[in-house]
Amino acid sequence: MLTALAAVGALVFTALSLQATREGQLTDRFSKAVEQLGTEDSLEVRLGGIYALERIAFDSARDHPVVMEVLSAYVREHAPLPMCTSTASSEHPATDVQAILTVLARRDQKRDDDALDLNNTCLRSAVLGSSSLVGADLGGTDLSGAHLAVADLSGANLSGANLSGADLGAADLTTADLTTADLSGALFDVANLDSTNVAGADLTHAHLERANLTSANLTSANLTYAYLERANLTSANLTAANLTAARLIYANLTDADLTGARLIYASLTAADLTRTRGL
Repeated sequence: MLTALAAVGALVFTALSLQATREGQLTDRFSKAVEQLGTEDSLEVRLGGIYALERIAFDSARDHPVVMEVLSAYVREHAPLPMCTSTASSEHPATDVQAILTVLARRDQKRDDDALDLNNTCLRSAVLGSSSLVGADLGGTDLSGAHLAVADLSGANLSGANLSGADLGAADLTTADLTTADLSGALFDVANLDSTNVAGADLTHAHLERANLTSANLTSANLTYAYLERANLTSANLTAANLTAARLIYANLTDADLTGARLIYASLTAADLTRTRGL
């Protein structure tokens, strides 16, 4: 019996020792990767640190949240919103910033503790297509011209964000907050905006063909010249919305509220206006 207990004890001790060794190695790898990320004079070294951190997040579910926060903090620090208004601003994120965005886009979301925080950053023309940004804080961020096609932005905070000219085709924006966002000229073809808050947003010339806007809040939104052909606006709140010259051909406006909406030169050909209020 004592021999058996001793054997079990030895196995437990060995397992704990191996775990301690592994954790120590991960700590060393993390420290080195963060040091590389902080290197100012070598892009190659910073990129090495970024991908080393990604590997740590892949190897350790426990360290994944910390790695994502470190990478997100780097973007907030090195791509602040004022960079987009600077005379030296670029049309694309810096190479290291875009590399981090790529890592964030392909992370294992199931390991997240918190949603990504990239608020008030300069991510103009960033590539984030097919990425998981569920619940992400992108409030005030400049994403003009960004590629966000098929991205999952459900529940994301995009209030006050600049998404002008962005590609959001087939993106999932369910319950997202887009209040007062600049969405002018953005592409939302086949996008899902079910129950999305778009109050006061600028959707001038936006493409929302076949988009799902069921129960969306579009109060006071500017939809001048917007393309809404075959869009589903069932139960949408369009109170005081500006739909001047908007194209609503074959759109479904069943139970929608158009009270106080401006519809001068708007095209409602073949639109479903069943129980539509305010007309």
